[in-house]
Amino acid sequence: MSGIRNRGALPMRNKHKVNDLIFYTLMVAFPLAQFCVFYISVNINSILLAFRSYSSEDGGFVWAQFGNFANIFRDFAASATLKTAMLNSLLVWAASTAVSLPLAMLFSYYIYNKRPASGVFKTLLFMPSVIPGIAITVIYLYFVERAIPAFAADVCGITVEGLLQNPATRFGAIFFYNVFLSFGGNVILLLGGMNTVDPSVREAAYLDGAKGWCEFRHIILPKVWPTLTTFFVMGVASIFTNQFNLYNFYGIAASEKLATMGYLLYARTSIATMADYPELAATGLLLTAVIIPLTLLAKKMLEKFGPSED
Repeated sequence: MSGIRNRGALPMRNKHKVNDLIFYTLMVAFPLAQFCVFYISVNINSILLAFRSYSSEDGGFVWAQFGNFANIFRDFAASATLKTAMLNSLLVWAASTAVSLPLAMLFSYYIYNKRPASGVFKTLLFMPSVIPGIAITVIYLYFVERAIPAFAADVCGITVEGLLQNPATRFGAIFFYNVFLSFGGNVILLLGGMNTVDPSVREAAYLDGAKGWCEFRHIILPKVWPTLTTFFVMGVASIFTNQFNLYNFYGIAASEKLATMGYLLYARTSIATMADYPELAATGLLLTAVIIPLTLLAKKMLEKFGPSED
C-alpha cells in the first residue's frame, strides 16, 4: 500500500515542480520584457537618433553621421551661456558635496550618540521626506519671496527684494533649498550605517581610550563609507543632468547666470520640435560618454583610498 501511495505522490510532486517553474519563469520574464522594451529599445533608438537629422522634405529622420556632434561642439565654443552652465554644474556639485555631506555626517553622529533633542532633530529632518515636494516648494517660495521682505520692512525698516529675484541672493536661496531637500534623507541613511556598529566594539574602544575623533575615524567612518561613496558617486553621475530645481521657481525663464547644463537640457526639451530631437539625443549621448568614466573613476578611487574596518 505504501508503494502505491508513493507512486501516486510522484506525479503530484512533478506537477508542483512544473507549476513552480512556470511561476518563477513568468516572474522573471515580465520584468525582463519590460527592461528590453522600455529601457534597451528606447536607449538604442536614442543612440541611433543622435546620428540622424530631421528632414522636412522627407517628413522623417535621415542619416547625418556626426553632424549633430559637430554642431554641439561649435555651439559650445561660441556660446557664453553653455560655458556658464557648465561651470555652474560643476560649482553646484562641488558646493553641495562640500556642504551637505559633512553636515549630514555631523547631525547623524549627533543623533547616533543620543545627544539632547536628538529625537526632535531626527523627526524634523525626516519631515521633508514625507511632505509632498510641491508643498515644500510653495512654502519655501512664500518664505523667501514674501515673509523675509515683509519682516525686513516691518521690523528693520528696510526694503528687501525677494531672495529668488535678487541677483545677489538668488543662487544662495536656490542652493539652500536643494541642500534642505536631500539633507534629511542623507542623515537617516548615514544613521542607518552607524547603527550597524556593534555596541561591544564601541565599548571596547572606549575602554582602550578611543573617544571623539579617534572613535569616529576608526569605528564609525568605515561603517558609513559605503553610504558616503554612494552619495558621492550619484552626485558625480548627475553633474550635468541636475537642473538644480530651477524649473520649480522659474519655469523655463531662469537667468542664464543661474542655469546649469541639466536645466538648459530640461528647458530646451520642454519646447523642442522634431528637428531638435536628434541634437538633444546627441547631447545626452555625449554627456553620458563623459560621465560614465568619471563615475567609475570616482567609485574606484573612493573604494581604494577609503577607511578599512580592520
